Amino acid sequence: MFNFGDLAELMKQIQSIKENAEKTKEELKNEKIVVEVGGGMVKVVSDGLGTVLDLEIDKSLLNENEYPVLKDLLIAAINEVSEKSKEAIADKISKATGLPMNMSKFGGMF
Repeated sequence: MFNFGDLAELMKQIQSIKENAEKTKEELKNEKIVVEVGGGMVKVVSDGLGTVLDLEIDKSLLNENEYPVLKDLLIAAINEVSEKSKEAIADKISKATGLPMNMSKFGGMF
């Protein structure tokens, strides 16, 4: 026979995990991740969810001849900040839920 007390406890645990996940999402929105590439010539700042908040470009790269270098540095910086954001999300969610996480299991929560 099914024990409804167990179901109630399970529902409490699920609600707790959901609340922790929402709290973690808010914390990640306030976290800043800074990446510098090209010896600091390009700097990208994102929040913990991967949204780019700021971008700084050394003025020496702002000429037509340096366009390929600038493009490569921007791609590298954005990809690196994205990867660091994913790592921050996985770490925070794992801590919040007590469960090991990888990005494929987020199910669209973030």
